[in-house]
Amino acid sequence: MTSRQWDHLLLNCGIWQGSFDTFDRDLELRRRQPSQLTLAGDGAAVELELLFWPDAFDGQRQGDPVKRIVQSFHQVDPELAFFSTGSFSRGSLFISTWSRPYAEFGFLWRDRRHRMVLLWDGSGRFDHPVLICEHRDGVDADEAPPLTAEQLLGGWRGHQTVLERDRPVEDPHITPHELLISKDMLHGLQWLPDGGAFRAPDHVCAGSGFEIEAWWCPCPGRLERIQRCYDAFGSWIASRHVLLQR
Repeated sequence: MTSRQWDHLLLNCGIWQGSFDTFDRDLELRRRQPSQLTLAGDGAAVELELLFWPDAFDGQRQGDPVKRIVQSFHQVDPELAFFSTGSFSRGSLFISTWSRPYAEFGFLWRDRRHRMVLLWDGSGRFDHPVLICEHRDGVDADEAPPLTAEQLLGGWRGHQTVLERDRPVEDPHITPHELLISKDMLHGLQWLPDGGAFRAPDHVCAGSGFEIEAWWCPCPGRLERIQRCYDAFGSWIASRHVLLQR
């Protein structure tokens, strides 16, 4: 019998075309590398192949791949937390002095995926984000327009799923969720292309709890939000996924 986490992982199987876009701290695009991710699953294992082509700001492939990464999965890594939509979160389980914290957020909707990786340096200072926008091979899927505060303001309704460190991952806490978004709630959000946004501390370290979060609005009237929560000791304690509609 497969686990719920494994079943949610399998929702991501397929061939995904896209690019890895590296931004600086000021969210200026510094690098774009076309990519192809293949996730093939047979129920017992998932085979991953990730191909990279030479950098190209227009996103077009030139020549043959310059890098290939191959991995095989037989279970979901402890750093990963999947949700019923196929969306997921991954990141550092413990943040200590001179570690290089990271957080990855992956959203899945229909034939599109929106992933972002947030990176901190060895001193705990936020370094830069990487955005990965993907669509299924053979499917035309335009990116969403840039997200604005005006799109988010007002009432939303849906449900929240919480995966906690001290609770079995196969027993998530799921509750109805209503959210009234005001301008104050959006303070500190940083906007990314393809309807994305994130909010992250400028500096992370043990001593005070903090949250890292990502938002994605793939189309009008649909909003996903994922949060990673850490305690004052720098330990991951929970991941929250909220799926909302107008």
